[in-house]
Amino acid sequence: MMKDYLNIFIDKDYPSFIDKYLTTDTLNRLKFITQFCGCDYTKLYSPLFFYTRYDHSIVVAHMTWHFTHNKKETIAALLHDIGTPCFAHCIDYVFGDYINQESSEKKLSDMAKKDKVLLSYLKEDDISLVELEDISNYHILENKSPKLCTDRLDGVLHTCYIWLHTHTLEQIKEVYYDITVLKNEDGNDEIGFKSIEMAEKFVSMVYNYAKELQGNVDKYVMKFVSEIVKLSVEKGLITLEDLYTKKETDICKIFYQNFSSWRKFNNSNLLIRLEEKPLDTFYISFDTKKRNTVPLVKYFAEAKRILDCSSKAQDFYDRLEQYTDSKFAYILDIKELN
Repeated sequence: MMKDYLNIFIDKDYPSFIDKYLTTDTLNRLKFITQFCGCDYTKLYSPLFFYTRYDHSIVVAHMTWHFTHNKKETIAALLHDIGTPCFAHCIDYVFGDYINQESSEKKLSDMAKKDKVLLSYLKEDDISLVELEDISNYHILENKSPKLCTDRLDGVLHTCYIWLHTHTLEQIKEVYYDITVLKNEDGNDEIGFKSIEMAEKFVSMVYNYAKELQGNVDKYVMKFVSEIVKLSVEKGLITLEDLYTKKETDICKIFYQNFSSWRKFNNSNLLIRLEEKPLDTFYISFDTKKRNTVPLVKYFAEAKRILDCSSKAQDFYDRLEQYTDSKFAYILDIKELN
């Protein structure tokens, strides 16, 4: 199923220069980091298949090549997540960063420095570490929210297909093949849509994606994992540096052996929502990062934000803005983190 998803994004003009990077230790580490921030380790979600940061990196690289045919930006796309720790944004929660979720990821250039083979490939492709210091310089790959970029595009698409099952492969293909490169209000290149109809369909995906990531199931999973990580560090079972060197599965084994709550979490399939604070149990109640994407669309001879030319899209964004989950949430069997 991963192959079917990936094939949507691979051009006939295949960027073979990325293949050598896939053999590096730096990229291969990402095979053992899940894309869904710990959500694969509980029955609260049922992803279609195991989707990793490695898979995401390959997809984003192919997307970036498709829209740019720029070698440097494509390689930057392939490497953009190499500083991600095990459990990804859950580790931002460890540092209390619920809103920005930018505290745990190490700099791409700092991670690349540690891999001599990777450095040799970068030299071969005439890419300096300075050019990888700030990937926001690559506007197709990275753009400040709510602008669209390939990293954010895959986040929306794979969430709706693999994780939430709200959209099919055919629906993803239909939307993806309508995307082109436009000029945004800042005069920079940005991916957007050729037609209002496809932009509106994408906005429906954004709604499902953003709503879920503001909801209590996702928040509970990420908070629970972050608290288990903190306890494990306090007990000397792992170090924070282990999150950048070990496999997630190996760390999960440590959790399984030392915390009965982790074993319960693995088998949990029901989150209880309520408006009053529950007693004597581990619960969540906090605000988190609000994710959103407002794409460009061709509108006559101009590129406009879909909000400026579609009442249907406006309705989705209004509903998203008004969405709130219950004030509190907990899992019945998990009373404490032991």
